[in-house]
Amino acid sequence: MIDLKRILVATDFSQHSRVALTYAASFAQAFKAQVVLCHVLEKPDFLSTFPPVMEGYIPPNLAELHEKHARVECESLLAGFGLTDAIVVLPHGNPAHEVVKAAKAENVDLVIVGTHGRGTLTHLLLGSVAEKIVRTATCPVLTVRAGEHEFVKP
Repeated sequence: MIDLKRILVATDFSQHSRVALTYAASFAQAFKAQVVLCHVLEKPDFLSTFPPVMEGYIPPNLAELHEKHARVECESLLAGFGLTDAIVVLPHGNPAHEVVKAAKAENVDLVIVGTHGRGTLTHLLLGSVAEKIVRTATCPVLTVRAGEHEFVKP
């Protein structure tokens, strides 16, 4: 018998990750499990274009503001699904690596992640966060593709 006590769902705030959260909320209700919502904070793309001499012009609290905004967004998502006992985890770094690390640290029984379903060429060039999570996680991983099927609660 499968017994899920803790479910980690990864979010990048896309529609794909919202569908994954729909599954997580349903499983949480069915198994009376706790949801761990994980959003990995990456260095904003525009910062990598700044030369080192410009660092003094970047607000020193930019990372703090980014994290605060992400936490508010995560809490809003959870409230929308009625997940009041869920916890939010906001690690910094590589998304696939940090999701797997958070799954271990939070001792979860299942990871749920949305997939974007990009084409083969894009996948070959960029790789897939979901695929990397599937290959490296130590617990089961459910991948959910948005738009393929309508989610219907029994």
